[in-house]
Formats: sequence, C-alpha cells, structure tokens
Amino acid sequence: MPDTVPQRRAGAPAPSLSVVIPTFRDAPSLELTLRSLTRQTLPAERFEVIVVRDGGPEGAEDYAGVADHGKGLNLRIIDLPDRRGRSGARNEGIRHATADTILFLDSDSYACSGLLERHVAFHAASTTSRVLIGRRNELGRRHLDAVLGGGPVTPSAELRADDGGDLRFTNGMPIGDEWLGAMWMFAYGHNVSVPRETVTAVGGFDESFGARWGWEDLEFFYRVDRELGPQKRAFRYDAEALVYHLPHYRNMYQNIQEYTGNREVILAKYRNIDWEFVGLVDPIHSAEILARYRDSIADCLSRQACRIAPAWRWLGDRLSGVRTLWIGTGTGDVDLGDDALTFDYGVPAGGRNYHLVGIEPPIEPGSLDAVVSVDFWRYLYWQELCTFLTTSARLGAEIYLVGTDTELSAGPPPGPEEVRYLARALRHSFTVTVLRTEQPNGPWALHLRHHSADDSVPGTTSTDVEPAPPTADAPR
Repeated sequence: MPDTVPQRRAGAPAPSLSVVIPTFRDAPSLELTLRSLTRQTLPAERFEVIVVRDGGPEGAEDYAGVADHGKGLNLRIIDLPDRRGRSGARNEGIRHATADTILFLDSDSYACSGLLERHVAFHAASTTSRVLIGRRNELGRRHLDAVLGGGPVTPSAELRADDGGDLRFTNGMPIGDEWLGAMWMFAYGHNVSVPRETVTAVGGFDESFGARWGWEDLEFFYRVDRELGPQKRAFRYDAEALVYHLPHYRNMYQNIQEYTGNREVILAKYRNIDWEFVGLVDPIHSAEILARYRDSIADCLSRQACRIAPAWRWLGDRLSGVRTLWIGTGTGDVDLGDDALTFDYGVPAGGRNYHLVGIEPPIEPGSLDAVVSVDFWRYLYWQELCTFLTTSARLGAEIYLVGTDTELSAGPPPGPEEVRYLARALRHSFTVTVLRTEQPNGPWALHLRHHSADDSVPGTTSTDVEPAPPTADAPR
C-alpha cells in the first residue's frame, strides 16, 4: 500500500486538525471511517488524515483500494514494515502530523458529519491546553445498511448496550460528577483530541505495550492529565462530538489475555491508587472508588491519623519476621528496617513506599512475613476489605488490622460488638484472634492467619470473644 500524499494548493493554510488512525486487519471498517470523513462539515482543506497500517506484509492486499474511499481528503497512508502495536502506529502518525491539534480515531470510528468541526471549535476557543473526549455509540446491525449506503445514522430512541449507547457509561451517557476527577479513564483512543505540544511534552504513546491490545491510550492520557494538572480538570466530554463503533470481528479471548498482560505493565509502572481499581469494574465505578480513596487519604492526613509508631512499638519486635508491609502514616517516626515495605500516604511515593490501598500490589506472593494496617482498613468498604485480606494472605503469613480510638470520616472506632462480629465473620477463612496491649489506652488488633498456627503474641492479651478497645487517644 503506497503512501498517499496529496499536494496542498499554493497558499493554502496549514490544517487545523491532524486525524491519526492506526489500523490492523480491519480494512472494511477503515473504508467506512474514511468515507465518513469525506462528508464532514469542516472543509477538507482544514484537516489532514494520517492512517498508519501496523503489521508488515500480512494482510496488505486487503488495503489495496482503501485510499479510494478517502478521495478528496488530504490523506496519507503509511505502511509500517513491522508490527509495532497501536502505540507505535499512533506515534508514527504523530510524527507525520502537521496541525497544532491531533484527533485520535480508531479505524472503526464512523464519524458523524459535525465531528471534526466540534473538535476544532473546542480547541480554538480554549485559552489553555485542553483535551476533548467525544462520544462513541455502539452501532447495531440494524443501522449498518444506512452506513453502507452513505446515509446518516438515526440514533435509537433508547440507549441499548449494542446500539446507541456509549459503553463507558452505565446508562449510555455520563451521570453524576465523580468521574470528572479522573476523566483520563474515559479517554479511549477512538475519539479524543489534544494539542500536539502536549503530545510532545509527554513523549507520545508508550511502546512497551508492544502489539498487545488495551491500556495504551489510557496510560497516555493519564500522563497528559498529569502534565496539564489534574486540579485544572482540563478534560471535557462532548456528547455531540459523535462517532459510531463499527462492527468488526475481534478474538475476545485473545483480547482479554492481552488486556490482562498490559494491566500488569500498568501496575508495575504506577504504584498508586489512580490505577489500582481501573479495569476491575466499569470506568464510572472505578472513578467513584478513586474519588473515595483520595478523600480517605486526605481525611487520614488532615486528622494526623493512622499513625504507625504506636503499632510498631507494640508489635514490631514480636512479628514473625522483618519483611512487613506497614500501612498508615508516620513511617519517619520509627526505624522499620530495610526489609520493610510501606504504604505511607504522608510522604511521596517511591522506592519501597507505594500509595496503594492493597487490592493488587506489585509484591511477590509469599514474600512478606506480615501485613499491618493501622486504622486505614476502616476506610475500606466491605467488599474491598475482603479483597484486601485475600491479597494480604497471599503476600504474608499473618495480617494485623490495628485499631485505635481515633475518629475518622469513615466513622467512629469499632465498638466491642462490632469487633466481635468482624472476628466471627472472618473465621470462615482465617484463624482470628483479638489482641490488645497490656498498656491502658493502647491500640488493639484483629490478628489473622490463613493457616493453623499458634496465634498468641507475647506482650498481649487475647480473646476470641470481645476486646476492650481503648477509650482515650492512643499515643502518637
């Protein structure tokens, strides 16, 4: 497939928009996408289209006549000699882009007639660098005839999962506002525009994902979000900047495997709560969870709560080993040792300190002796607490849920009956002992082991019935 580079008319202005489209084994949908770009309300001289075919000679014959479907466009089609994946294909398109704004589409993104004009107008009206996320509705087979005939798509009266809805949102359209604090989670590469200077500033797409499917677009726009400043909320969503997702064959089993592999790349690269829940649930729920735990960390820090020092003085030399994960704040107040890991939210992440909840941390199973969470476990919703405990049991032999009488936004300290209930509820999967210090007003703990063992800890009293949580502030 040769490069197609139409000559610009003498004196013609530079394009306002570069449309970058990666493609791989999807010539039929690409043909329809190119046709939709020939029917834009934005004049053809105002934009350029750069298609990058990823993957060497395999399947090249399918693309032989694809350029004919983009007649009249300022179109360039680039063949990569070897497969580089979607990141590499997009980076090649970026390298050839000449406009100040880049719109990323997929080869199965059938554009409504006003799509490009809305993206151009948004950035023209912006006084600072911003990102526009467009809507992508699923196109059911009942509307495929209209697309094949070149006519407009009439949206369904109801937003169905397979026809008319944007699958990023539970009801086909965004609701509520929790997701606005993490809009990068919704910046899929099938309809989103960004200033080229911002693309350059963050270094383009990460090609370490290789040819595997998934995550490369979210990871890119996460870096864009950090670059522009999350507090500025530089991302916007426009439901009228609309494309339709064309049906094409996908090997869903292979996609899931590749998606899982790339998620491991993400978790190794970003050891913070921003990514901890992405991909486990739908994007809206992920954004809600992230907002909740950001608020929990802020509450913990503002109250100077979740202090590790009292628990360390109590338990530190009585743990079964020194390879302990300590979750809380104030790690600088004590010497945890070189073998300890921490989730200390009060100091920057880095080295052996992660900003995670503990749902799926990048820690080798069986590499720890213990996991100790000081009060922060009280912020976890029950489902997430159960997942945290299951994960912790894979990491180390014992778990300590340390409690103090500190008031948190999550609620007051657990009373005796609540602690007794928690102990009973967890005994199906753990050997549970309630521990308390021999000192008055000291911390207490639920001690969990995921195999039979002697649960007594020297220097404590224990009971399987009811603890006596302290009634005054624990020492800090």
